[in-house]
Amino acid sequence: MRRLTATVWSAVALAATAGGLFAGAARAQVDTHSKAPIDITADQAEVNNSKCIAIWRGSAEAVQDNTRLRADTITIYSHPKGVKKEGEAAACGNADRIEADGHVYYASPDQNARGDHAVYVQANDQIVITGDVVVVQGQNVARGDRMTINMTTHEAAMESNTIGAGKPGRVRAVFYPDKTNSQPEGAAKP
Repeated sequence: MRRLTATVWSAVALAATAGGLFAGAARAQVDTHSKAPIDITADQAEVNNSKCIAIWRGSAEAVQDNTRLRADTITIYSHPKGVKKEGEAAACGNADRIEADGHVYYASPDQNARGDHAVYVQANDQIVITGDVVVVQGQNVARGDRMTINMTTHEAAMESNTIGAGKPGRVRAVFYPDKTNSQPEGAAKP
């Protein structure tokens, strides 16, 4: 297992390859449909090629195109690629799962989401954010304990651990009407 302390943006990719500093390290993606390069920085990076795990600790931040993922720790679990030759580190393929822990913040051009923990699973192209989840899109805001996003269908579900009318902590959202289309159909425009 090798360690690296990073003080500046590195060329190590969260989603492209970590091979700039670690031969054969894990690959993942911040935006699951982008082919843009990834720029990642953290106070420390640890890669275990034999287990295909890369861990970025200390104000970890990954940027891909217009998408940003920040957390205290970002861990990438990849699947082994090919057969390991004797005396060589295992080759790791694309990410199977990405976990972000502590002060998780995910921002895209359309919306921002924050929570305490997030997991992306490649097999179902799904992100689950838990722990005081807040999603903002323009002026619209939604809150809950758990949000599941299907990155393929763009469907999302928000859940809460609190049940029952009038109880604080239930799923809550505030939506603002689109002011550009606030005119009733058939009404004269000024």
